[in-house]
Amino acid sequence: MTAVHLLTGGLEDRQRRALVYNGDLLVFRGVAPLRELCEHTAALARDELRTRDPVHAHTEMAADDHAAAVGRLQVRYRADAEARRLLFATLEHVGVELSRTAWDWLHVRVVAPGSDGIGQLGWHRDTWSSNVYAQTNWWAPVFPIAAERSLAFHPVHWRRPVRNTSVGWDLEEVRAGRRAGRPVALVPKPDEPVDAAGEIRIVLDPGDLLCFSGAHLHATVPNATAMSRVSIEARTVDIDDEAAGQGAPNTDGEAPHVAHTWFRRVHDRAPLPDLLRARSDLSS
Repeated sequence: MTAVHLLTGGLEDRQRRALVYNGDLLVFRGVAPLRELCEHTAALARDELRTRDPVHAHTEMAADDHAAAVGRLQVRYRADAEARRLLFATLEHVGVELSRTAWDWLHVRVVAPGSDGIGQLGWHRDTWSSNVYAQTNWWAPVFPIAAERSLAFHPVHWRRPVRNTSVGWDLEEVRAGRRAGRPVALVPKPDEPVDAAGEIRIVLDPGDLLCFSGAHLHATVPNATAMSRVSIEARTVDIDDEAAGQGAPNTDGEAPHVAHTWFRRVHDRAPLPDLLRARSDLSS
């Protein structure tokens, strides 16, 4: 049974990882450096979208122009050193031991209204594509949200398989398809209907941080409101846990590759495959 833990302070890293690998959802309330990160992100969004109100920017320009502006914001955000510094301060604040942590990158997502709005991702597990079961996801809204424009989880499927397309999914093929302008699925998808009954929708305030396993079945809630959802997300891997084969269970993933190359150590950007290889050499 998935539990939701509401926390007003940090949590010892080993305890946090154990809860995450067990399928629990952790919400850290009122994280001071995250508030700063949200303010910084909001300022970048206002600048790149050329608006005082990013959640209504989709009403101020054509859909293609809005999508292009969001794309520019995402590229800028990924390279922003201050956002990165505040993310690491946020993780450290809630108890993450950064010295043993690898990460991929910091992403800002804008989910526009409508079932075909930009930023929508259907039901999926991140591990269907990464195959990394020590992966932890971090998610936070930049502006206030509602249940109709949030993130949904399907806890029944933590241990119940869902037929999916992970066996034939390859990131390099996705990238090649996008470069060629072909329509491609950004992530593996369910190969059977997923009944939304029993889903949990998470509603947080700016400054609250959600922590969950990449093995959770989750989805963007189709935005049925008049405002865009602006949120930030990142993924981390505990290097020692991954080396030891510790993490969440693989319920139904069949990805052909393990995406260790996506992750680098926080402190020195050392590639995760090199770190795992060094640990293997020491133990052999």
